Amino acid sequence: MHLRALYLFSQVRHVLLASLILTTFTGCTESSSPDVADSEESIRAMTFNIRWASPNDGAHVWENRSDWVSALIDTSNADIVGLQEVTHRQLVDIMAVQDRFDWIGVGRDDGLQGGEYSPILFDSSRFELVSWDTKWLSATPDVVGSVGWDAALPRVATRAQLRDVRTEQVIRVINTHFDHRGNEARVQSAAMIGDWSETHDLALGDFNIEPASEAYQMMIEGGWIDAGLNPPILPAEPGTFRTFDPGSETSVRIDFIFHRPAWKVTSYEVLDPIVGGAYPSDHLPVVADLVRLSPTQ
Repeated sequence: MHLRALYLFSQVRHVLLASLILTTFTGCTESSSPDVADSEESIRAMTFNIRWASPNDGAHVWENRSDWVSALIDTSNADIVGLQEVTHRQLVDIMAVQDRFDWIGVGRDDGLQGGEYSPILFDSSRFELVSWDTKWLSATPDVVGSVGWDAALPRVATRAQLRDVRTEQVIRVINTHFDHRGNEARVQSAAMIGDWSETHDLALGDFNIEPASEAYQMMIEGGWIDAGLNPPILPAEPGTFRTFDPGSETSVRIDFIFHRPAWKVTSYEVLDPIVGGAYPSDHLPVVADLVRLSPTQ
């Protein structure tokens, strides 16, 4: 099979990169307390805008980042991963070196392979897929390729129901990428995600919003809880949009993991691995450990 052939070809580089990355942020993979890590009701979620495969990125072109990004996803030990800005070519490359993940999603332009995906990856040894769909962030969410309000581009939300094979519990996940230009589009998109809050557990994504924005407040008013606020973010902690340059003064928190009150955050971290003086993307990945609360908690 083609993907397996790609996997065998890149495995040596993948292992070496994984070892390097583990030494770079060992604290991330060990940040959960043992009782949380062993809990059947705990999950680790990750959101990561990997930067699309632009041919104009110089030293940061996808060919130079592919194995690194793939290794980061693997060594994060995440159970569920939301990726953004993923082209079909990048998705093929990533999945070629993943042993434990399956994925769902479509390209935003044609509902097939055209344009960027906002895919959900999930540990197939732990979860079985119950159902999934894609909605376009527009006034016509079922119209493929539709552009919402003042957005510059089509935007999508990928939604999945996953059954934990150990507990039979179902977790409902949203992964999305809000528009980068249209403020009205971001506000309306947040309202849509808010409307789904009572039927979903997690919302992952590059929301292109800051905590002081109207769209962020719409998310909170919709019943979502920002995982980065519990435990609170330290003032010195970097933002998630950073550019490729670790020395850049750009530091904006626009990538979020939101959860419903039925879940409690036990660990939260913005990863900032650096190899060769650069980040693997112009966004930093975010990981959070969450535990499902019992009805009495």
